[in-house]
Amino acid sequence: MDAPELPPPPPPPAPARRLTRRRLLKLAGGAAALGLGAEVLRVVVRTNEHTVIPGRVYRTAQLKPEQLRELIAEKGVRTVVNLRGVCTDTAWYLGECRTTHAANVNQEDITFSAKRFPAPGEVRRLVEVLDHTAYPIVFHCQRGADRTGLASTVAVLLHTDADLATARRQLWPRYGHVAVGRTAVLDAFFDYYEAWLARRGEPHAPERFRQWVNTDYCPGPYRAELTLASGTSFPTGRGVRVAVRARNTSIEPWRFHTGRGGIRLCHTVTAADGTRMYRSYSGHFARVVAPGEAVEFACGVPPLPPGTYQFHADLIDGEPIELLDTAFVQYGSEPLAVPLTIS
Repeated sequence: MDAPELPPPPPPPAPARRLTRRRLLKLAGGAAALGLGAEVLRVVVRTNEHTVIPGRVYRTAQLKPEQLRELIAEKGVRTVVNLRGVCTDTAWYLGECRTTHAANVNQEDITFSAKRFPAPGEVRRLVEVLDHTAYPIVFHCQRGADRTGLASTVAVLLHTDADLATARRQLWPRYGHVAVGRTAVLDAFFDYYEAWLARRGEPHAPERFRQWVNTDYCPGPYRAELTLASGTSFPTGRGVRVAVRARNTSIEPWRFHTGRGGIRLCHTVTAADGTRMYRSYSGHFARVVAPGEAVEFACGVPPLPPGTYQFHADLIDGEPIELLDTAFVQYGSEPLAVPLTIS
């Protein structure tokens, strides 16, 4: 009888894969992508919560009332700084007010925009809050990226020994802020401060930032001195022209051009009962007005019934649509308001 056939021997074990440089780079890249994805998820989808100064300052996106209650309890928050302004006709604002009231913590409302230079008065108010409020505090805007990044940078400048470059990391993409398009004005705000320091040959210090905010900060070209350059009493039955003189008291030139958009003078005539009688724009010409120079506008008004009206004028920048233009008064510049008499 033949001997039984033996099974074939098992194959030799496969050699261990070597961790080559390329494979290590792939693994590291995958881990980084996972970490980046988690961070993007936290910034874009979740609360965008981060620590600015450990134990003292935190930052988030707009939280739901239950999320805010949890954060107040977890961090011992004593002040909520809302950077979206007072919005009494919105559910998020009323919910936040009720939450802070129930938790017996402070709520400070400051009005910033993600797409405009911060108004000097609002920046001074932020500094006042940071100097006198109860800590810990939490900043928030809608996404926790742009306005919150601005306020967080200011907090680091005032209440740590960090230099300006380090403080400006609060306006980084990891928090959702990108210095492209209209949101780049928030970075320009700190560029102005950096240029001011360079002209003086001084490094950043908290007291220097306070000085700049209180006496030297100007929001780009958005500051003017408006004066009347004609009379304001006219006969009835015909259109009139009111002359307004605007002097550039800002740190940048004004650029006027033909066509839509750009800097222009908006003038409005209002009746005694508040009814708007007329609104128009002047300044559709090609001209550059440097700081310290002035330009004069002829503001046409159609025939009006006899009476006393309010003539209001202010420079604006942007599209000639009320919701898209930016009035200089929003940056703290004084508009012109005088009575207009038709008799």
